[in-house]
Amino acid sequence: MNLVWHRGDLRLKDHPALLQALSQGPLVGLVVLDPNNLRTSPRRRAWFLENVRALRAAYRERGGALWVVEGLPWERVPEVARRLKAKAVYALKSYTPYGRYRDARTEAALGVPLHLLPAPHLIPPDLPRAYRVYTPFSRNFQGLDPPLPAPEALPQAPEEGEIPQEDPGLPLPQPGEEAAWARLQAFLDTRLPRYPLERDRLDGEGGSRLSPYFALGVLSPREAAWEALRRGGEGVRKWVAELLWRDFSYHLLYHFPEMAQRALDARFEALPWTEDEELFQAWYLGKTGVPLVDAAMRELQATGFLSNRARMAVAQFAVKYLLLPWQKAEEAFRHLLLDGDRAVNLQGWQWAGGLGVDAAPYFRVFNLVEQGRRHDPDGAWLRRFAPEYPSYEPKDPVVDLGEARRRYLALARSLAK
Repeated sequence: MNLVWHRGDLRLKDHPALLQALSQGPLVGLVVLDPNNLRTSPRRRAWFLENVRALRAAYRERGGALWVVEGLPWERVPEVARRLKAKAVYALKSYTPYGRYRDARTEAALGVPLHLLPAPHLIPPDLPRAYRVYTPFSRNFQGLDPPLPAPEALPQAPEEGEIPQEDPGLPLPQPGEEAAWARLQAFLDTRLPRYPLERDRLDGEGGSRLSPYFALGVLSPREAAWEALRRGGEGVRKWVAELLWRDFSYHLLYHFPEMAQRALDARFEALPWTEDEELFQAWYLGKTGVPLVDAAMRELQATGFLSNRARMAVAQFAVKYLLLPWQKAEEAFRHLLLDGDRAVNLQGWQWAGGLGVDAAPYFRVFNLVEQGRRHDPDGAWLRRFAPEYPSYEPKDPVVDLGEARRRYLALARSLAK
């Protein structure tokens, strides 16, 4: 018997560890409900648990069994391995600081080998050279091997463990691989050709909305890119570039784990951050008097989703206009997201906040009125989430946008010298 330990890979397709374990004999799948990962918002816990439920159903459909246990991985994985007399544990390699710590502790506690196979990224995050800029990193993309098929059948085994119920407080997407695959195909068939023109829409309707599935590994990015590249065209090039940005996020956090707490460019840690809880709550709840920011934060509160353009805008407003402590704002924002992937969110905030990821870091400051007009020209998205605003002009804003922009640029320029 072997164990396949699923972490951020709640799928059966394009899963090297699963196929490697299956080639060695009978197996049981395992998900550990790790309190270190589940210490988050109800919406994110619910989304995770619903996809664990879907993964168990996929195991059952093929005759196999998925065990679900609660506790610290370095305690529960060795315990399950002993109970099943497992010869080895197979998993996909993790590249985050916590994932590497977790795996090292678990391996030390196991009495059998832990085989960590490369996760199917487009570019492996653990390249020997550490890149700080996306463009040279992206040149490491040399094409893709075909994605691996899911097993048609799995060995029979007893099943153990209950999957808890959690009220997300909002509607969730349909969980599971089949739903992710259907959404991918719909995007490729209908939206991909217009992706270069519509990807910046504030309502997010120009994108794929696949990020909640990528965040939990319900859909393999390699499989998604493979399917897109088969079609060809400018839309494909742009969309695959966004998937490469995702790998760049993991690459940055792998090589620069300190970016979880500090700016990648340490000079900008010296900005005079504003510890103002009232100002923070105005931003967090969408009550700033800045229409784009308020509509975005209210959509996020209500749905768990936000377009990439809106994410950049609210992060810039928090960091560059309000000088809110970026670590606090990034964490609060991440827990509202269904796709709250730490590596991706950290990269996004450090880019938008001018903290060292953007190749032109400090002087890129969005005009939040023009951003609204350009990317929601008929105002439909604004009317949906912030209907009290007749336009994108601020109304009694918590900060004067022009003055705040000049203040930030002067401060950042002095630090960048």
